[in-house]
Amino acid sequence: MNILLIEPPPPTELGSIRVIGSMGTPKTDIAWAPLDLMIISGYLEKNGIPSIVSDANANMLGFQEVKKLIEEESPHVVIFTTSTTTIYNDLKIATLAKEVSQAIKTVAIGSHIMVLPEESLRENFHLDIAVYSEPEIPILELIKSDLNPTQIKGICYRAGEEIVSNEPSPLCHNLDEFGFPSHNKVPFQLYRDPMIKRRPMTLTAASRGCINACIFCCSPLYGNYRKRSVPHVIQELEWIVELGIKELNFFDPGLTYDFKWANQLFDEMIRRKIDLSWKANARADRIDYDMAVKMKEAGCHTVQIGAESADLKILRNIRKNITPDMVGKAVSAAKKAGLETLVYFSLGWPGETKETMKKTIKFAKSLKTDLVTFGQATPHPGTAFYDYIERNDYFTTRDWRKFDPMYKPVFSYPHLSNDDIYDAVIHGYRSFYMRPAYLLRRLFKLRSILDVKKDLINFCAFFNRYILKKV
Repeated sequence: MNILLIEPPPPTELGSIRVIGSMGTPKTDIAWAPLDLMIISGYLEKNGIPSIVSDANANMLGFQEVKKLIEEESPHVVIFTTSTTTIYNDLKIATLAKEVSQAIKTVAIGSHIMVLPEESLRENFHLDIAVYSEPEIPILELIKSDLNPTQIKGICYRAGEEIVSNEPSPLCHNLDEFGFPSHNKVPFQLYRDPMIKRRPMTLTAASRGCINACIFCCSPLYGNYRKRSVPHVIQELEWIVELGIKELNFFDPGLTYDFKWANQLFDEMIRRKIDLSWKANARADRIDYDMAVKMKEAGCHTVQIGAESADLKILRNIRKNITPDMVGKAVSAAKKAGLETLVYFSLGWPGETKETMKKTIKFAKSLKTDLVTFGQATPHPGTAFYDYIERNDYFTTRDWRKFDPMYKPVFSYPHLSNDDIYDAVIHGYRSFYMRPAYLLRRLFKLRSILDVKKDLINFCAFFNRYILKKV
């Protein structure tokens, strides 16, 4: 059976992010490997089933080029990723496949599909199957069944004029069973982001799920917190090095949730002298100086910390379960250990005011962090935040394309408009990155041609988006 997995073309020349619940147009020069598809392909490969992975997003392919690929490969099934902001764009893949042959089965995955499988099937009648559970097991079982969906758990499918929803598929509690993501099937030379230190680059995940339950996050859609075994992760890292890859983005919600497991992983990376530079996410209450030192020794160069807000009431509203003081200590510990830091902030949460947004921006500037993001609160379908906005009738549009942070928020509060939130985001970026002291500090940190090139590209992207104009 011929199996083709496709990361769809981007809606704009800026690319798109769809990896495991991500969504939206990148703010800077980012192209990430399609980790969802790579894990599925690796799992199929582990079970003796070959497949082809095509990253039309990173390759900047157009839909006609994708159609030509489908014609050349003559697949029996086309599996493709989606996200909320790109769903209308992504469903065109199903249409292209059916234009090539009505016999091709079309299958969509992604966090948007997981929440709204039936709506997605109604949106495009060329889509045959929507996977609403953790996708790996349903897809393997679908392939084994010779593409007969009737007994496959975790999917919705089209049966004539009807849409049928099968019972959920159980989670995989042993992530080692999925094998390794198919790093060898994607153009890893093309992947990049603002924190990269070396190239080429790829993504992986050593765990899945989260230990917290923030009201805005898609992680709960992918199940409870589970870890791969340390030996299994190490095997993958050694294979990545063999492929010639130098840089790694651990795409775990938090790589250091379990201190004992994380210490074992980093100790083994150090012992085996794995030649990878890498970055990872860490909760503010799950990193200290000793952990940061070990991460640095294991090859880490950047730790990314979610702060969201500097206001305690808002942090309680979004169930973040951290404090600004924790964020400050985490950044200080990482910096003391020699790591760079990126801190994520977002504006527009329940309880937000103009004053609390100013407070968050002021707090961000008080940190000695290398980079920040000021996102705008986005109500992703399937989250408690989405339900809150819907329940209170705060939505200003239900056009999924407008959920992209390129646009102003898709909701307004009675006391705070979407224009207010968007203006605060613009102000946050300008006031943080245009400080002369910050620009000088950044200039003196440049150590290589790659540093100069990526910082110049990303500064130009920032300047165009946040200084010259509002999108």
